[in-house]
Amino acid sequence: MTKPTEEAERLFYQAQGATSRGIVSIQNDPAAINILAALSNISQGLANLAVGVRATYILLEQVNRKLDQRR
Repeated sequence: MTKPTEEAERLFYQAQGATSRGIVSIQNDPAAINILAALSNISQGLANLAVGVRATYILLEQVNRKLDQRR
C-alpha cells in the first residue's frame, strides 16, 4: 500500500503530464497554453511539496525515536 504522500506525488506528476500533453495538442491557442503551463507548474510545485512533507515525516520519526531512547 502506498503512503498518502507517495500517492499525492504520483497524482501530481500525472496531472503535470496531462497538462504537458494538452499544451502539445493546442499549439495555436496562446491563452490556453498559458493556462495549461500554469497548471503544469502548480502540479510540479505540489509534487515537490509532497516530497518535502514525506521527508519531514521521516525526520520527525527519527527525532521521536531518539527522544524515546532518552526516556
